[in-house]
Amino acid sequence: MRSPRELVPLSLRQVARTCTPDSLWNLLRPLGHGESVIHRTARQGKVLRTRLANGWIVPTGTVAVQLRGQSYLAVVVEHFRAREVLAQHLDLVCDALTSARVPFRVLEPARQQPFVVVVEATQRGRALSALHEHLGETPTYVAAMAGRRKQAAQRLGRRAGGRPPKVVRVFRVLAETGGGVLSGDELGCDLEFWRVTRADEPAPPGGEARPKGSLIAPRRNRWTDVITPAALEIERRHIAGRDRPTVAAIRHPHLFDVHEPIDVVYTWVDGSDPDWVARKSAALRDRGVPVDHELSANSSRFTSRDELRYSLRSLESHADWVRHVYLVTDDQVPPWLQVGHPGLTVVNHRELFAGRGRLPTFNSHAIESQLHHIDGLSEHFLYLNDDVFFGRPVAPEQFFTGNGMALFHQSATKLGLTTSAPCDVPLMSAGKNNRELLIERFGRGITSKLQHVPHALRRSVLLDIERDFPEQVGETASAQFRSQTDLSIAASLAHYYGYATGRAVPGRLAYFYADIARDDTTVRLQSLLSKRAADVFCLNDHDSHKRDHFEQVTMIQQFLDAYFPLPSSFERGVESCAPPQLSLSVGPGSSTHRADVAKG
Repeated sequence: MRSPRELVPLSLRQVARTCTPDSLWNLLRPLGHGESVIHRTARQGKVLRTRLANGWIVPTGTVAVQLRGQSYLAVVVEHFRAREVLAQHLDLVCDALTSARVPFRVLEPARQQPFVVVVEATQRGRALSALHEHLGETPTYVAAMAGRRKQAAQRLGRRAGGRPPKVVRVFRVLAETGGGVLSGDELGCDLEFWRVTRADEPAPPGGEARPKGSLIAPRRNRWTDVITPAALEIERRHIAGRDRPTVAAIRHPHLFDVHEPIDVVYTWVDGSDPDWVARKSAALRDRGVPVDHELSANSSRFTSRDELRYSLRSLESHADWVRHVYLVTDDQVPPWLQVGHPGLTVVNHRELFAGRGRLPTFNSHAIESQLHHIDGLSEHFLYLNDDVFFGRPVAPEQFFTGNGMALFHQSATKLGLTTSAPCDVPLMSAGKNNRELLIERFGRGITSKLQHVPHALRRSVLLDIERDFPEQVGETASAQFRSQTDLSIAASLAHYYGYATGRAVPGRLAYFYADIARDDTTVRLQSLLSKRAADVFCLNDHDSHKRDHFEQVTMIQQFLDAYFPLPSSFERGVESCAPPQLSLSVGPGSSTHRADVAKG
């Protein structure tokens, strides 16, 4: 049952919002997002009808779930990393084909994308039979693919009629014990059936000639459209943890792949810590004059609702290509944090500032101005606040290019045309100050703010900004609270300075932003949870002090627990040196299906 939001054009929705009173709009919002009582009842009814029609008995180790309108038996797992799931699905397909002696080649995809297994179209029947025979008694699904879009999936073991598919995706749905879905077909494995030319064929416009015996791809891929007889040689290479047959002629990594190490830097504060509160109060008294704006030191800006725990879970699940994590704090460490984790370094403000600026500081702009001084930090790194999360598997190429440039993501919100003024909120003031420096240095200005996403940064760009604007950077570092003269360096200026100097370009991410103070946030988060269509999302606490604190905490906790239910290795009590290896193995012929988690 599609939601009205998916059926009504954005322009009409915007007009309707303008003309509708807030009280009525808040009642209609669940209907628009497909989260009304009617929609939920329809979905539950569909699950029940499907179970009755198919005579489902939920085996041990699985749970019945619904994902994107379809019912599945999901394998229950206790550990989840996207890269491991992709490799395990490749194992399922390769093992099935090997058992039936069906020849195949593996093509490596872009990172965090399904692997491609190439089989000659003449072997399609044998290959599909191998899948059904090897995996037919397990909760494994297959779906025909139309380009990159998946058609309706069915359980392996149940033969379907119709036209023979050119591409199928093999996958298992994964869930945690409570039934929360962790992944579906997006982390499966694609089996492609390549046509064999029976005679010489002319080259398509701009393409390569196709001699007799060539393999022709059924759809576009990142490597080739045709494998000519001269390139048919197979070579075994180490792919996804095992030796696999692949195309010998593809010998080098793709030029667009990112190979530089990438670190992550978090800034974090616990605004409820009595010692920290005392330091903040003393700094405000010493200041002697009010802060520049009411949002410069409001309590909601420093409130911790355990978001860091879940952001680290999202990082480990969906971006486990990160080399190292640095956590910048002011003599604070979350009680649940595994401080001895080999992939984590806690950096205190005293170490970070090293005599620069003025401590203690309660100004995120000041802290951001010093991030490039972290000892051991990689040239390329991501900067995150703890209210930013990875919503689904992401690749480093979504943040950096293969030639080293950083990607930044502009907001639709514009900067005002005037210079910074006392009435401006701190972010607006900082954006305007950034613009003045860019005009001074390059003679060109900017118009837009940046989205609240993981900021892809280069350490050398930050060093150059500090060199070019020492006075302004020093003034920002010395401001204990957000002020009208601040620069927003890591979250804005570095991106535009990088663009002006040829080290950054605009990028694109599927992005979701939620202001937790809005009345409709609960409904919007429920929609995000069910669709999981955002690469990254932000639960921003802009100014929520007027909303009930218990209500906020409950809303956010329930949502994050549902979205990221499995602990990460950064949490106490979870093995950090050798995380458990995910296993999707299911014994053939067994009536009980189980997802085993073996300690590595």
